[in-house]
Amino acid sequence: MAKHFAIALDENRHIFHPGETISGVLLLNTDKELTLRSIRVELIGMGRVSIKEYETTHVNRKGYVNLCKTLLGGQTGTSRSNNVVKLQPGNYSLPFQFSLPPRLPSSFQGQYGGINYWIHAEMDRPYRANMMDDTPLFIVQLVQIRDPALLEPRLHTRDRTLGWSCCPSGQLYAKARIDRRAYCPGQEVKITGHVSNQSGKQVICTEVQFVQKAVFKAPRDNTRTVTEKLYAVTNERGLAPGEESDIQFDSFSIPAVQPTTEGYRCVDITYEIRFIVRVAHAFNTKIVLPVIVATVPLGVQPSLDPALIQRYKPLANYLLSRAAPVFTFPREENEGYGEAAQQVLSLSLHALHLFF
Repeated sequence: MAKHFAIALDENRHIFHPGETISGVLLLNTDKELTLRSIRVELIGMGRVSIKEYETTHVNRKGYVNLCKTLLGGQTGTSRSNNVVKLQPGNYSLPFQFSLPPRLPSSFQGQYGGINYWIHAEMDRPYRANMMDDTPLFIVQLVQIRDPALLEPRLHTRDRTLGWSCCPSGQLYAKARIDRRAYCPGQEVKITGHVSNQSGKQVICTEVQFVQKAVFKAPRDNTRTVTEKLYAVTNERGLAPGEESDIQFDSFSIPAVQPTTEGYRCVDITYEIRFIVRVAHAFNTKIVLPVIVATVPLGVQPSLDPALIQRYKPLANYLLSRAAPVFTFPREENEGYGEAAQQVLSLSLHALHLFF
């Protein structure tokens, strides 16, 4: 019987970019003669969203890549009949290779689903249960800043009348300025603000937040938006009625996160910087500044040069830490997720660093 059946990717690499080539071998060890119809490997990438509304669950599946190669034997299906292969005892190494499409969304895992990639290997055996193995892949888009205008400062303003329409308390004027509208992970964000409190209420403090918004899309216009605050800092300086002041914040770096992802029919990921003025006994005033998170700066060719590698390393670690606790391999034949091969969830950061 087969004692060992496992996928081994070259250099134990599990992080890839669209357009790259994935190569590896399927390792097989048997101590007895083995009868089989075929051995095949599949490269699978799919998005899946599941939203429950009352007693109905809306499921959206979108396939991004589905490639199959037969390494040994014939194709499975109605024609498999007596086409069998007999393997003698020993060790076997079956090489395979896949080319990723040039356009794929980044791997992502969230509350209502995610975008997953994996390689599936299966040995079709007559009159016996098939042997299978899975190993995950993590795809990182090469999103480039192409428009120089995205590197120009952005200023937003907000004017509000505080209080109720029957008894207004005066005006609150707020401005927020960021130094650019597109960033790569690791780049600094410089933000300044100005608040003029012409109302009769006390401004308690101001706050800056960096926020990720993930929109999960299911059929029949069912969507869920999950907002995650990735960074927040507070300026404790308050403003009494009639006061105004410039507001200064320390710059902060964009953390290692997925790039902005829109238009993939399953999960959209966008980012924004929020400037919030907190007012006593009134609704807060909020200025939202949308930003783009890319992976390749303006004027740099999308490649694995040493400067870019340093940015991809923390992103790879982030993808692994986010996906590993919940990663499963979806199966088309049921509404849920199949069992994961738990061994691959213990991929070490050392193994990832072999790639970087």
